[in-house]
Amino acid sequence: MLFSYHTHTEFCDGRASAASMAHHAHQAGYSYLGFSSHAPLPFDTNWNMRWERLGDYAATIGALKNTYDSKGMTILLGLEIDYIENLVHPSDSVYDRIQPEFRLGSVHYITPEEGEAFTVDENSTDFAQHVKLSCHGDHSILWKQYYRNLTAMIEKGGFDIIAHFDIVRKNNQNGMYFDEDSPAYLEAAFEAIDMAASKDIVAEINTGGIARGKTLTPYPSMTLLKHMRARNVRITIGDDAHGPSHLGAYQQTAREWAKAAGYSSFFYLKQKGEWAEIGID
Repeated sequence: MLFSYHTHTEFCDGRASAASMAHHAHQAGYSYLGFSSHAPLPFDTNWNMRWERLGDYAATIGALKNTYDSKGMTILLGLEIDYIENLVHPSDSVYDRIQPEFRLGSVHYITPEEGEAFTVDENSTDFAQHVKLSCHGDHSILWKQYYRNLTAMIEKGGFDIIAHFDIVRKNNQNGMYFDEDSPAYLEAAFEAIDMAASKDIVAEINTGGIARGKTLTPYPSMTLLKHMRARNVRITIGDDAHGPSHLGAYQQTAREWAKAAGYSSFFYLKQKGEWAEIGID
């Protein structure tokens, strides 16, 4: 059975319509497909949905749900919502207007004391410039703030799935900015995992970095995923699909990654608030 709860479309920074994504998912044999447009923020970006499109988005996904219910594929309306300290949280009631069936909680933004806010997953050139202006050689600021924000987001709760747990490493190929095996880094990441365990929030194995040629392995890293397994954090799959070719392309990779970490099952969302468990094989 195939499922994913991380799907983007032209409503935000995806490269295809919702109808096209649903069609390709159905052709690939998906049983559950969750749409998770980047939710509107209190400021404009080139990758988030705009507020005025929120209603159209909900209506479009609702129509697709009706179309595919009779074809054996369940479509769920969701949002990927950012956490930015003192500004926005995935649990915010402003998103209730479309009654999402699930919410992905994400951290993208670093807000340094000096310099402008920036995202950890932006293109490598812009990222390097922001790091130079904001970190002044102390690159630990990146992961310290990222995991502090992630832990704070998880502690507050009010969402269903933690997206791309360690996306802070997207631009850290070959450890060019920080050591992902350092005790301090792992302590910060483990603190967020332990918080997730205490809140019983599902985390995704996210293959979006692989699909877009940015990483060689899924999020989270094997070290973090093994700690999740030790703490009994439930996991699901997120393609983080931004185009039809991403749908299902690395589902087998996600399964192998989970098994290597000691997992024997995934959880999938059948409808709002109703999770079910299925063996990896």
